[in-house]
Amino acid sequence: MSGINIAFTSTAYGPLWSPAVSSWLNVVAYTARHCEIQHLGKVGGAGVTDRQYTHMAENQLVKDFLDHPEATHLFMTEMDMVLPRDCIVRLLELDKDIASGVYFLRSAQPEGRGQPCLYKRPVARLSDRAKDANPYGQYPVTIFPTEEPFRAGASGLGCVLFTRRVFETMPYPWFDLSAEKYGSDMYFYKHATDYGFECWVDPRVRCGQIDYYQTTIEDWYWQLENNPDFGRAGYIIGREPQTNGAHA
Repeated sequence: MSGINIAFTSTAYGPLWSPAVSSWLNVVAYTARHCEIQHLGKVGGAGVTDRQYTHMAENQLVKDFLDHPEATHLFMTEMDMVLPRDCIVRLLELDKDIASGVYFLRSAQPEGRGQPCLYKRPVARLSDRAKDANPYGQYPVTIFPTEEPFRAGASGLGCVLFTRRVFETMPYPWFDLSAEKYGSDMYFYKHATDYGFECWVDPRVRCGQIDYYQTTIEDWYWQLENNPDFGRAGYIIGREPQTNGAHA
């Protein structure tokens, strides 16, 4: 793997949190140094949007990325993500068109935190009616391997590395809000699947999501240990759920 040219990008639609931005700078510095030492390539540019609807910002970042023919990879994060410094290096090692880290969703209540931003769509177990009514919906993943990469249906857009081929293959708009309540990320992953792309997740790339507190994998571990209902209503990677969302 050589000749890599990575664009680091983030959508910003609110306050920029100092711990998040500091982590981004660490990521860029670590990745650039690693690529230089290993003779892999470079971090060729960075872009952060301001005061745009998320899907518009995401599309603009992709357009700017494609305007540079030498750019090979687009890394995308969001304003509230605290990233591990080696996240891009690890995702490069997956050597997949879509490679993601994992992060955990916030909640107003501490006991509600820790749901992974991971989803899986077991199409074979859904009725045709359900699929037609909800083309973007997927089951939330609650339990997943913690050391080995795995495939998911969607993983959010907080820490994801794309190859150029993804956006050259898929037509514009790559992101949209026509997915109703499911947002631009579910719109993207649904259409990426339609075009034959797979979303791979490296669970060793563990990010934080920040507000006035930070949600991390420790909140997920707390749920597994203390909430007996946590693993009953979602998807376990490697096991098919029933059509009502319970495990088979």
